[in-house]
Amino acid sequence: MLRTFGTHTLFVAAACLGPALYAQSKPPTMYDVSTVKPSTKTDNSWGVNWNHGQLKADNITLSWILTAAFDIREDQLTGQPNWAKEQHYDINAKLLDADPAVVEKMSPEQDQVLLLALLVERFGLKYHVEVKEMATYDLLPAKAGLKLNPAAYSGDKSKQVYDTCSRCFSWGDNYVTAHDVPFTSLTRVLANQLKRTVNDRTGYTGNIDIKMKWAPELGTGTVADEDAGLPPLPRALEEQLGLHLQPSRGPVKLYVVDHLDKPSDN
Repeated sequence: MLRTFGTHTLFVAAACLGPALYAQSKPPTMYDVSTVKPSTKTDNSWGVNWNHGQLKADNITLSWILTAAFDIREDQLTGQPNWAKEQHYDINAKLLDADPAVVEKMSPEQDQVLLLALLVERFGLKYHVEVKEMATYDLLPAKAGLKLNPAAYSGDKSKQVYDTCSRCFSWGDNYVTAHDVPFTSLTRVLANQLKRTVNDRTGYTGNIDIKMKWAPELGTGTVADEDAGLPPLPRALEEQLGLHLQPSRGPVKLYVVDHLDKPSDN
């Protein structure tokens, strides 16, 4: 992601004036500008670049944006109209007046606040949350113990591990690769794969490096020869990361969409 904050002259002025130059010294809660347009792409390619107060989403459904704003799985979202699942949009939003130093330190949770405000402003989002008792998984250390790899070069953005940049995450139907990411990132990937909430019961703290593969589910496409002998996901977790999935039950939040408007033309 590339961000530019004015000219060199403005940068010098900012350094001299300090916090007084910026109206916002706290993380902002709304994007300053945004555009929403129906996507004109005719293929299935899509992409999202979303962090540090900027959003660029190409050929994305509103349902996907909603799951990102709530930080939930697709199966936790209900009530959205069919057009929100089917119509694809190009969405761009960014901050203009916030202190760059504050923006640089914004957390994913603070970016979610911005995205939720955008959905309310541009799509008239109204929703409520319900909690239901549902099947879940507890993630526990395996009997043989954890086999997690603490992040190498943690905090050093110039280093790569597994050809993956710092704080980067890549996953697909049967693999996950990551470098210097919180352990909670793994539980989120597992929850999406299993379509159930996964509760971390390991007690593990700190960032990790991950490289794991498992057998693709039947019916998800052609299986490559190199993947033919891979174990299913639960056994791969035990063998490769020393983690055990224990079926359980617990409260799960469901986000119910009460109202959405199609966006007006920009």
